Amino acid sequence: MANYEEETASTKLAAFIEKNKKFFIAAIVIIICAVIGYIIAASVMNKATAKNLQALDEIVFELTDKSSDLEEAEVETRRQTAIEKASAYVKKGGITGARANMLCADLTYQQKKYSESAEYWKETAKKAKKSYLAPIAYFNLAACNEELGQTDEAAANYKIAADSKDFVMREHAMFSYARVMETKGDYTEASAVYTELNDKYSDSEWANLAKSRLIALKNDGKIQ
Repeated sequence: MANYEEETASTKLAAFIEKNKKFFIAAIVIIICAVIGYIIAASVMNKATAKNLQALDEIVFELTDKSSDLEEAEVETRRQTAIEKASAYVKKGGITGARANMLCADLTYQQKKYSESAEYWKETAKKAKKSYLAPIAYFNLAACNEELGQTDEAAANYKIAADSKDFVMREHAMFSYARVMETKGDYTEASAVYTELNDKYSDSEWANLAKSRLIALKNDGKIQ
């Protein structure tokens, strides 16, 4: 994370970034369920694929059914069971493999097994490279890279997500990429992306955050 000029603004900004990053990753199971309907409608699937997707649906259902009142130990047991069951599908091709890897990636991230989660996200990106699921995978892979202290890898993967024009979280990815470049000391690149974000998405919360970073960088004498 970058160091912020004003302590109060810094605290709020850091909390906002962290809250949104973790929310996005923690909510990926819900995203999977939401996007799969579109994928099914847009694809001609054979019976085997349909059967596999149904099996994954059942795994997600067992994971989430009446889970709100469970103790953490019980939730963890469900996570591990879901990972074990979904592992039978991670090596399959197409949407089945992509979805199984997404599920395992999310759950291992929740377990703070960031290296394992990163590997699952890499596989998701490979299997879904021609779909809009790919930038989701790269974005979350970058988040894992950050947790692992892999700054260069995080920057590269955030940039892939940020360069995907149809990515629904593109503003977030752009800001995250610029933030990591700022951490790396590349203030020229960071300011260029912050400026682009502000110019293209001026009404978004991420653009507002970008403005604050540009002001801070100028005040600190890091950019003109």
